[in-house]
Amino acid sequence: MKRALVMVALLLAGCGVQPTAPIGGSRATGAVIYLVQDGEVTPVLRPTRHESSKLSALELLAEGATPGGLYTTEVPRELGPRSVDGVTVTVTADVAALSTVAVTQIVCTAAIPQPVTLRGGGQTRGPLSCPV
Repeated sequence: MKRALVMVALLLAGCGVQPTAPIGGSRATGAVIYLVQDGEVTPVLRPTRHESSKLSALELLAEGATPGGLYTTEVPRELGPRSVDGVTVTVTADVAALSTVAVTQIVCTAAIPQPVTLRGGGQTRGPLSCPV
């Protein structure tokens, strides 16, 4: 009798639930920018309303870290990206004055598989690859 009750309970537990296929969702939108945490350059997803371009990701980087204080940046606010043309990123500031960390943040945020050349203020740095 006990065995029969266990069998009935198992049968009832499986009744009524039909298997379904996974439901596809929309693609996540956002831009991966590289900020600094504990002295290390690290990728951070910044939510956006639309899929972002390399230029818009660099604009987000120039806006700086979030007020929450988990991340910092060495990229100066006045460094406005002007263009991303193939493997060349042109900014409004002198790239020779940028720290190594700031350059790493920019190169990695540009997310170009080939080495990147930075131009700005009449100076050029690179070609450089993202070490992260």
